[in-house]
Amino acid sequence: MTLTELLGRRAATDPGAQYFNVYDEMISYGRLWAESLRYATGLARAGVGAGDKVCLIYPTCAEFFYTFVGALRLGAIPVPLYPTLSAEATASIFRDSEAVAVATIGWFRPGVNAAAHAAGITAILEPPDLEADGPSVALPLTRPEATAFIQYTSGSTGHPRGVVLSHANVVETIRFMAEAAGLTREDRVVSWLPLYHDMGLIGCAFTPPLLGAPVWLLPPDLRNPRHWLELVTQIGASFTVSPDFGYRNCVRNVHDPTGLDLSSLKSALSGAEPVRLSTIEAFEKKFNLKNIVAPCYGLAEATLAVAIWPRATPLRLDTSSKVLSVGRPCRGVSVRIMPPPPDDGGALPPNREGEIWVKSPGVMQGYYNNPAATAEVLRPDGWLRTGDLGFVDAEGYLFVTGRLKDVIIVGGENLAPTDIEEAVDHLPGVRYSAAVGVDSERTGTQRIYVVAEVREPGQTPEAHSHLIKEIVSRVLATCGHRPARVLLVRPGTIPKTSSGKIQRSRLGHLIGAGALQDQVVHGPGAHGGA
Repeated sequence: MTLTELLGRRAATDPGAQYFNVYDEMISYGRLWAESLRYATGLARAGVGAGDKVCLIYPTCAEFFYTFVGALRLGAIPVPLYPTLSAEATASIFRDSEAVAVATIGWFRPGVNAAAHAAGITAILEPPDLEADGPSVALPLTRPEATAFIQYTSGSTGHPRGVVLSHANVVETIRFMAEAAGLTREDRVVSWLPLYHDMGLIGCAFTPPLLGAPVWLLPPDLRNPRHWLELVTQIGASFTVSPDFGYRNCVRNVHDPTGLDLSSLKSALSGAEPVRLSTIEAFEKKFNLKNIVAPCYGLAEATLAVAIWPRATPLRLDTSSKVLSVGRPCRGVSVRIMPPPPDDGGALPPNREGEIWVKSPGVMQGYYNNPAATAEVLRPDGWLRTGDLGFVDAEGYLFVTGRLKDVIIVGGENLAPTDIEEAVDHLPGVRYSAAVGVDSERTGTQRIYVVAEVREPGQTPEAHSHLIKEIVSRVLATCGHRPARVLLVRPGTIPKTSSGKIQRSRLGHLIGAGALQDQVVHGPGAHGGA
């Protein structure tokens, strides 16, 4: 079955049932199907044909779905993009994807116009251009092996790459994801995740229709996380999803939980970035929950999911009591732990850390127009190198420990930046932190740099100096090494992807180029050691 068929069958059998609710407007499967036909016709009249790429730059709205599904029905290939990328970055993806048109909405036009001009695209379409009435266009028959859409990676370790996914990739993945997450037709799903990211699009927008579970959508710019929890309370939601930072924001910024009742939740998945036990414990304690927040692991190159912790099950820690398991691999997914390059030995035994390799029905077709990058990660036998580090215990539970490229190597010892960040983030004056390794010609090894966003940039120099000393002390106690430098910076300085992952590679480049100095709030931020 294709994704198009799945939605078409739902429209045929449950035309009046809610697909999603956005801005208090209920969109049924029948309405989606009717509007997507109008949009398919509008795309065709604008010159878009089968196999053509159409970039979608929308906020969370019904028109995104009409355009996306309309493109699928036409046999075109939608490419959902992050709306607030720079014009230069957007133009780069326009060129890379070989898009022939861009579908967007009014308030994004200035940036879209600039990017489209730079990329030589003249077809910029808004909903009024796509809402075609009159005779409908003839729609081709799409096969499961055909490309469904291209999702661009968030660029946590480099430039975004276009992950090509077939209809079979998507449909088979949502099947085993729904099973692993315990999703049923009776669930009520709330999501604030952006539709241009795999977790929001595939996990929250395309998985529920498999079973007919209704979805409520919120915009991703939740400056006040209470809105998310209020919606869960209001509709009695049983299922929601967020990266770790979303739950952490609730703990920090929802000061009074009065009026919030999250007891309807049966599962709240946590993924897209390292899952912290401290976050889960604090969130569940604050909102009187138990065994609700469930770790999960996946990546765009595997369509989305690899492993999901089962509902209502106590969490599992490794023998060090530091790393949470993300569960056993989903049905039909195989995982092996391999020694990182340049070692080319066989799979490692249980409890040995190495690079996580995955084989599943969700493994991508490749990176669009990038055979060299595809060959780096996708082997001819179907195994995908994830670039993530982890291990599997004797009972088959997967533990994710970090990114291969993010590991800090000090004097031959491998240090996980997440361990350092976990320690620093607990200091009262720290809003968010990131740890990176910076190569040192003098020592011949890497040195630890800690960048910490402060909660109150206007504090006295004495207060900031004291915070630096506390950070140094915490890092030393955590990993046995003193940081070479601690930079206290303004909120929002640490670069992140659209899904909230720290861009450590980019941060390292910014440090090396001295590009953070304007954001430093206390002197040069230097502290001897290392």
